[in-house]
Amino acid sequence: MDRVDRLLALVAELRAASPEPLDPAVHAARLGVSERTVRRDLDLLAHGGLPVRADKGRGYVLPEPPEPEPLSEAGSLMGPVHDTLAEAVRTRRVVRLAYTDQAGARSFRDVEAHGLLVAPYGEYLVGWCRMRDGPRMFRLDRIGAAFLSGRGAEVRDLDELLAALRVPMPRPPAEPGPRGPAGAARARAWTLDRLEFVRSRLRDAAAEVRTPGPRGAGTGGSGGGAGGGAGAAALRGVLGHLAEWTRWQAAAIRSAATGEEPVLAGRPPPFPPDFGREMPFDARERMIQDAMALRSLGDLARDLQEVLEAVGHWAADCDDALWEAELPDPRPYGPPGPPRPLADLLAGWRGPLAHIEWHLDRLSDEPPLPPSGDDEEVWIVDRCPLQA
Repeated sequence: MDRVDRLLALVAELRAASPEPLDPAVHAARLGVSERTVRRDLDLLAHGGLPVRADKGRGYVLPEPPEPEPLSEAGSLMGPVHDTLAEAVRTRRVVRLAYTDQAGARSFRDVEAHGLLVAPYGEYLVGWCRMRDGPRMFRLDRIGAAFLSGRGAEVRDLDELLAALRVPMPRPPAEPGPRGPAGAARARAWTLDRLEFVRSRLRDAAAEVRTPGPRGAGTGGSGGGAGGGAGAAALRGVLGHLAEWTRWQAAAIRSAATGEEPVLAGRPPPFPPDFGREMPFDARERMIQDAMALRSLGDLARDLQEVLEAVGHWAADCDDALWEAELPDPRPYGPPGPPRPLADLLAGWRGPLAHIEWHLDRLSDEPPLPPSGDDEEVWIVDRCPLQA
């Protein structure tokens, strides 16, 4: 065990034992190191600012942190928003927010504060929105002001609160029929949350294959490899596939919803003239891979993110009636499928978000075999759900 891991283990043991002291000899035996090593680690932590002190004859103790001073209602308007929200969560209070949503509309709403969540793509307040009468997540950077009210938060069912955090993984439906939340406001919020989660997964996947590991090796899934490793090669092929098919799916769904001509978002590459005619999936996929081959991993990731950003802007601004209607399900081959709600078309099974997650899951769960011969590049996206 290296020093960093020893220090982590030592702090964890101190906190677990607090307010009782920790015997260095006992901890040394658990880690398989000398007592002298443990005492050196304790001195290092003390010099670094950890308030650990020696309890003569008993060991070392980490005092419990003092309770923070209660934040007054007036004080909540003057201090940082984060401090007000943290106090609301700690004391199980209702907080009134001035909140600007993704579409730029400002609202004032009472929220029962139940937790703060730090995610790769932002920090969120998790709570029960009394205006919408349901669980919600609020991005902290969109909260302009917060007021700590004197009202207590109700006890909520844990599953209902977790529904604001849980992102369903794409799975084939057990039976046909609408899925996803009901009601325009809830369906829109659910879809936008799913969209943001998928965008964060794409950012993480691209960052992972670019991150050098020991001796320059990549740390990404599917074999890893910085820049030119197997993980980066597989991700390049998948991103090229996803950028073009997501562009088509998003445009087709929007056209089905509005009756307007399809609008292709992002930066589609130039294709041969016969790309628009009917052809088997494999032939079309080879054209996509050939057209995307000249692009870098970063260019492909940006193209797909621009497509998803356009989906988010449209979903945030479109008419509520679209969220409450059932719309034709555009299919890449054959006639449209049975009508489904807009939230299901965008974020449910066979939709563009589930399609993206299917490929990201496969990259991490089923490392592909190296390409060979005529199958070069196309192997990356075989068995894609869109082929069915």
